[in-house]
Amino acid sequence: MKFLSPTSYTLPAIISIGLHLVLAIVAFWGWQATSEEKRVSKPRYIEAKIVQIEAAAPKAAPPEPEPKVIDVQARRAEAERQRREEEARRVAEQKRKQEAERKRKEQERKERERKEKERLAREAAERKAQEQREAEQRRMQEALAQELDAERSRLQAQENASIAQSYTALISDRIESQWSRPPSARNGMKTELKIQLVPTGRIVSVSVVKSSGNSAFDRSAEQAVWKAEQFPELQKVPGPVFEQYFRQLTLVFSPEDLRQ
Repeated sequence: MKFLSPTSYTLPAIISIGLHLVLAIVAFWGWQATSEEKRVSKPRYIEAKIVQIEAAAPKAAPPEPEPKVIDVQARRAEAERQRREEEARRVAEQKRKQEAERKRKEQERKERERKEKERLAREAAERKAQEQREAEQRRMQEALAQELDAERSRLQAQENASIAQSYTALISDRIESQWSRPPSARNGMKTELKIQLVPTGRIVSVSVVKSSGNSAFDRSAEQAVWKAEQFPELQKVPGPVFEQYFRQLTLVFSPEDLRQ
């Protein structure tokens, strides 16, 4: 059974009312015409026709849409697929961030190691340069000290030699004053004697180191030394000078002032 909408009932009623209005108008016109004909006395015939207006067929209601069948399983599968894709993207993004963070930390570590190596190398170079500077300073100081020592030694040696020379001349003069040349002495004769002294200046030993070839000449030289016996002036000589020059003294006797 189909139910008509309110429009289906209203339309025939409207048509029916319209038909009645048409009939009323036609009847009114016919009445006016009859009145005029009576005044003119000329008969008119009016033919009335009834126009039947067929009621419009009611419009068919649009077909109701078929109920949409929802595939719950497909929806679930699609939702699961989207969830897995989203999870995969999230995991991939997390891995990408982790890898980027790892590379960043690795780069920072390498940079720290590089800077540390550079720092250590720089410090080692500075230490080496400092050690070289200190070694050069020590070498220069040692060289200067050696030069100063050498200079002091040279000056001291010169002074000692000068002191020894003056005392040696004193000793030679005194011994020569005690020397009595033998008649056999000739120019060119030379006797070398080694004399040993003690710090008091006393002679403790006399020996011939190189003979002149004339025993009388050699013996006269030895006797001259023993006659001198002691040189008290040597007590004023500094110890190092005495040890170097007078502990053992060498004298050469050569009568160059004699004629042959």
